[in-house]
Amino acid sequence: MNMQNTISTTGSETMLERARRIAPLVRAEAQESESIGTMTPKVVAAMKEVGLFWMLLEKQAGGFQAPMADCMEAWEEIAAADASAGWSLMANSTGTVVPYAFCSEEAVADMYGGPELPVMAGMLGPGGAAVETSEKLKGSGNYRFGSGSLHADWLGAGMFVMDDKIMRRLPDGNPVVRVCWLPRDKAEFKTDWDVLGLRGTGSVDYNLTDVTVPRGYHHERSATRSLREWRLYDIGIAGLACAGHTGVALGLMKRSLEEITRIAFAKKRPAYQSVLGEQQVFRHDFAYHEAAYHAARDFTLRLYAETQEYLEAGHELTPAMRARFRQNVIYVHKVAAEVVRFCYTMGGSEALRNPSDLGRCMRDMYAATQHIFVDTIAMQDIAVPILDEWKQRAAGKSGA
Repeated sequence: MNMQNTISTTGSETMLERARRIAPLVRAEAQESESIGTMTPKVVAAMKEVGLFWMLLEKQAGGFQAPMADCMEAWEEIAAADASAGWSLMANSTGTVVPYAFCSEEAVADMYGGPELPVMAGMLGPGGAAVETSEKLKGSGNYRFGSGSLHADWLGAGMFVMDDKIMRRLPDGNPVVRVCWLPRDKAEFKTDWDVLGLRGTGSVDYNLTDVTVPRGYHHERSATRSLREWRLYDIGIAGLACAGHTGVALGLMKRSLEEITRIAFAKKRPAYQSVLGEQQVFRHDFAYHEAAYHAARDFTLRLYAETQEYLEAGHELTPAMRARFRQNVIYVHKVAAEVVRFCYTMGGSEALRNPSDLGRCMRDMYAATQHIFVDTIAMQDIAVPILDEWKQRAAGKSGA
């Protein structure tokens, strides 16, 4: 692939360092972002300037091909500055590599070969249906929660494939879902984004009507074998999504702990003999929740670093390894909800009165817990391959 590049991918600056460089701007623009319902033009421009949208894109395509753990820390850093910006960034930076990983060589050359690298977004789950010919898919659909769509160049959209009005099935019985990639001008956006938290993510709904998607510009949603060289992409759409969501939850914990520390030593609450930070109960509970943050963070960074190393060594992920992506994201969100709630409760009126950074963290965190990827009911299915792994281990120890 001979693709043009508009950002510098040379030098030793990590994604985390690039994120730290623009974090003050992201933090300063957070209130305005929440007001307009999407990242401000200043923040979008800053992310493009430092290249964060393309952190996971292969170097030969003009990206950074950054280590997964570095990307996790960059998402965390931006989310700590503003969770909405962190959420949009993770949606865009993971979404931008999905068509690169799974679309045809010709489609990739078209999408990524222009004078500027593209930004992708969209709802990749099935929101519509299409019929297939030898050359194209044609279909329509209604899509919700297209995070980061308002500044994206291409949109992804999942569609069921229908054969004579009957849903096509994969060999395992699950429905065929093709993720279709189209220029953003093919979509009709609904801009009435009005929610409790994550208000600045631009997670608008959009419609597609009788769109035509050429062969090569769509791929199976459950695909886990990338067509490109970098084997990290073999974690698939689910692995990328889990990683991004986890990074945002880590950032919310980090910011909440920072905010409650500032509040705890800034003033004395009514009926307290000294500032909150000097109270024994607060110190005990803070230490507990701060440990929970670090435990969740270390689990996450180790999981994705080990996964990348395993894939790049030429191995294929086992079902248990894939299950741990979802296990991790659900676990981290449960921990994060408890940590943020503790900080918010201890913040008193400073967390209650708007505008409040800690209050926004509370709203954003509990908005994040509503995503389907972190629904705890999935744990019962996640446990099956993980239990199989433990049963094999136990049988080996016993000699059975």
